[in-house]
Amino acid sequence: QELDALQTFGVSPVQRLVLPKVIALAVTMPLLVIWTDLVGLFGSMLVANFSLGISPDFFLRELPIMVPAFNFWLGIIKGVLYGILIAWVSGYHGLRVKANTNSLSRETTNSVVLSITLVIVIDAILAIIFADVGLSTT
Repeated sequence: QELDALQTFGVSPVQRLVLPKVIALAVTMPLLVIWTDLVGLFGSMLVANFSLGISPDFFLRELPIMVPAFNFWLGIIKGVLYGILIAWVSGYHGLRVKANTNSLSRETTNSVVLSITLVIVIDAILAIIFADVGLSTT
C-alpha cells in the first residue's frame, strides 16, 4: 500500500526508494573494500614479520613494487560496480513484493541468489579481462 501511496502523490518509487540505496551502496562498498584491504595488509605484515622475519618497514617499502596500484583501483571500481548491482537487484525484487509473507521470502531469496550469481559472473569476466595486469615478463 505504501507503493500505491507514493504513486498517488506522483512520486516514483524507484527514485524515492531504490535510487538512494544505489547511491549509498556505490559509496559504502568502496569504503568497505578500502577497510578490508587495510586490515588484510596489516595482518599480512604481522605474519611476514613474525613468521618470516620481514620488517614492517621493508614490507611497506616493497609493497608498491610487488602489488601494482592498478590492483587497488580495480578493487575500488569493482566495489562501486557490485554496490550498484546489488542495490538495483534488491530494489527490483523489493518492488515486486506482494502483501503476504510468501512473496516477501521468495523475493528476498531471489534477490540474494541473483545478486550473488551476478557478482560471481561479473567477477569471472573481469578476472579474464584483467588476467595479465601487473605481471611482468622480466
